[in-house]
Amino acid sequence: MKRVCIALDYNPSAEKVGETGYDYAKALGADVFLVHVIADASYYAMDYSPFMGYNSPFITGSLKVVNALKDGASRFLEDSATHLGGENIKTAVLTGDAHTAILDYVKENNINLLVVGTHSHSSLENGLLGNTAVKIVKHTKIPLLVVPTKGEK
Repeated sequence: MKRVCIALDYNPSAEKVGETGYDYAKALGADVFLVHVIADASYYAMDYSPFMGYNSPFITGSLKVVNALKDGASRFLEDSATHLGGENIKTAVLTGDAHTAILDYVKENNINLLVVGTHSHSSLENGLLGNTAVKIVKHTKIPLLVVPTKGEK
């Protein structure tokens, strides 16, 4: 295992996921890749004409909103890399459906191990919304480390 990808989201439990994944990568002597997915950034870039009395705040400057989302995610990953102490950690902000974007990234970058966290969503919520970790488990072609984060802050 020479390439480990750690997927992080904006949840305080990401610290446990990042630290656990980084510990595994160090033990394996692997390169580390941190990724974060912005779901459908293109949605924010749509210019809406007023409808039903609604004027979208994204009509003007929608590109600025998308860029701000990406910049914020980049800073999050850079700060996470610094927190982990790795000088050579590579980072990438992905866009789109989370599980698809992550799986595409791992394939394109020849990742050997993927590290993701789980959240303690209810079964109803998982059934209605889906769960990124579950979708990754079902579709990944590489080894996967799932870090339980129930009750983590």
